[in-house]
Amino acid sequence: MQVQCTDMGVGRDPARRSFSGRSSRGRFAACVLFVMVFALAPSAGSDEPGETTEGYLLVQQALGHLAHDTSFEGLDLAMEKVEDALATEEQDGVDVGTLLQAKTALDAGHVETARTELQASITQALSNLPPATGEDTDTTVIEPALDTKGGMSGSDWLFVAISLLALVAGVLLAVRFRPPDSVGELRRRMAAGP
Repeated sequence: MQVQCTDMGVGRDPARRSFSGRSSRGRFAACVLFVMVFALAPSAGSDEPGETTEGYLLVQQALGHLAHDTSFEGLDLAMEKVEDALATEEQDGVDVGTLLQAKTALDAGHVETARTELQASITQALSNLPPATGEDTDTTVIEPALDTKGGMSGSDWLFVAISLLALVAGVLLAVRFRPPDSVGELRRRMAAGP
């Protein structure tokens, strides 16, 4: 009589026991690899390479977040940009005192006050920028404004004359090819019978 004890693995097939061990080691290795991949992956933060470090641009980005989203997420994104603007060394044209007031307003959740303070904090920076013209605005052709003070040009008069001729010709053709009987007369004839 053979007694099998399943708790200690006694009486089990040795090949099955080794396969089970390999399987659990494989699962453990996969879990460790999974955790390492996500733990060591770079985070998608605002300090990624290629992002601006100019203070007034960061404030404009904060204003953009507030314009599109005033939820907690939008306020957090705007706050992140404000903190980046305060931390950057490139603060030319940014009124840091006003920016700190905007940060305080954001902390308190006062969106309108924060917007006003953010706009006021970069007024100097934006006033120093030249107005965008031509290719700066991605526009290569600038159309001349319509001359509303002057009279009509020769091509304008030609267009009016052709339009009037087409109208007169249409009326003449309608009169010429008008049927002899109107719809009302045809209905009366049909109702009267032959």
